Amino acid sequence: MITNGYKQSQGDHTLFIKHLTSRGVTALLVYVDDVIVIGNDKEKRDSLRKCLAREFEIKELDRLKYFLGIKVTRLLRQIINLEIVIKMLVWIQETNRD
Repeated sequence: MITNGYKQSQGDHTLFIKHLTSRGVTALLVYVDDVIVIGNDKEKRDSLRKCLAREFEIKELDRLKYFLGIKVTRLLRQIINLEIVIKMLVWIQETNRD
């Protein structure tokens, strides 16, 4: 992931974040054999999924319902919630820099 421009979080080594020039962010979170791809640029998310599919055998599942035992819900303001998650990921990355 690092060769594709992603930076590994110092606070969580399974989190990779890429800041885009268009003020966007794409993040990849890996836990054992589960992978979550999020971001505010659909084209970049799709590009990341294709990159992963070239390297690994992956199975694209439906919308995320649970992760690490935490229920993930979808609200009507899904875009705003996604931005909050992205800001939290950026904050985690920035607060754990050496």
